[in-house]
This record gives sequence, structure tokens and C-alpha cells, in this order.
Amino acid sequence: MMEEMNRTVRQATANQAAPKEVVMQRTLNWFVISLLIASIGAGIGNQLSPELYFPLLLTEIILLVAAFIVRANKSAPKVLGYPILIAFAFVSGLTIGPVLTHYFAIGAGNAVLMAFATTTVSFIAFAVIGAKVKKDLQAMGKILLIALIVLVVVTLFGMFIPLTSGTSTIISGAGALLFSLYIVYDFNQMMKRTITLDDVPILALNLYLDFVNLFLYLLRLFAGRD
Repeated sequence: MMEEMNRTVRQATANQAAPKEVVMQRTLNWFVISLLIASIGAGIGNQLSPELYFPLLLTEIILLVAAFIVRANKSAPKVLGYPILIAFAFVSGLTIGPVLTHYFAIGAGNAVLMAFATTTVSFIAFAVIGAKVKKDLQAMGKILLIALIVLVVVTLFGMFIPLTSGTSTIISGAGALLFSLYIVYDFNQMMKRTITLDDVPILALNLYLDFVNLFLYLLRLFAGRD
């Protein structure tokens, strides 16, 4: 019992003492792993029934809530963040798969490839900007959150009331801009805030959400031009 307590204390101390470069590298590693897992989910998602879309979407929301609860609860084992990250990436991949299949089916395969390439280049560029900018962008977080809430509300509104092509383009552009700014913000905060190995799952999840959402909004923009 005493040995287990000592091991826990040593692990906690190690997590606190890990250099930021180590935490950043592990976060990026898990970000890449989450993208690979999502790719597997996307491949499987092509075979699923459309009726499963909303249950899977609800599962994503539940996993997101669980991830932030684990992060906020000091008594919760932070290692739980890893299976939650993996599960979320896989489930979100299941929902993205049919979307990509749809675009390929309507002859917009080039838009998919262009959106992915643009997202990758943009992610790297905005990540460098966020990491290098000297100013602490913490205050920008509230503005981005408000913009995100507005975007979600408008998107939900559009699910029930058809939007014009012009309105859809504006929403897609706004979404792409928002998550581009989130990439800058998240990398800036990783550089400016104190982070430990316990933070890796939630940090990787944030980056995954930034990348995937930027990709989906760019995809809508590019596909709309085809």
C-alpha cells in the first residue's frame, strides 16, 4: 500500500516536472494518433446505416463532456483521458466517413483532397504563428467561445430550415476562420500556460477538433465551388 502511494507521488511529481517540450511533443504525437484512428473510423463508417448518425453524434457529445469532466476533476485519474480521446476520434471518424463518401459520389473528390491539403498546410502555419507570437492571447478565448456558440446555433438552425447557397458559403467561411483562430489560440496557450503530462489528452483533443472542423468547413467551401 505504501509502495503504491509512493509510486503515485513519484508519477505526479514526474508529470509536474516534465519539460514543456516533452509535453508538447507527446501532445502532437497523440494528435496524430487521433487522426489515424479517425481515419480507421471513417473507413468503417462508410458501411454503417444512416440511422446511426444521430446516436453517434450524441455519443461524441457524451465523450466530449466526459473528457472535460476528467480534466476538471482533480481526483479523477488523468489516464482516463487517453481512452476517451481514442473513442472520440473513432466515433467522429464513423460520422465523417459517410460525408466523405457523399462528396466522392457527387464527383467532388478533388474538393476533398484540396480541403485536406489546405487544412494540413494551414494547421502547420497557424500552429507556428500561435507558438511564436509573444502576446498572451488568453483574452481571445472568450470571444472565440461566443463565436463558436453562435456558429453552432446557426448550424442547428440550418438543419431544419434550408439556407441559400450564399448563406451556406458565409457560414462555411466563418467556420473555417473560427477554427483557424482556434489553432493559433490553442498553440499560444500551450506556450504561455503551465502544462503537464496530465494535460496531454485534452490538449490533443483540442487540436484534433481544430483540425477536423477546419477540414470540414473548408470542404464545404471547396465543394460549393465545384
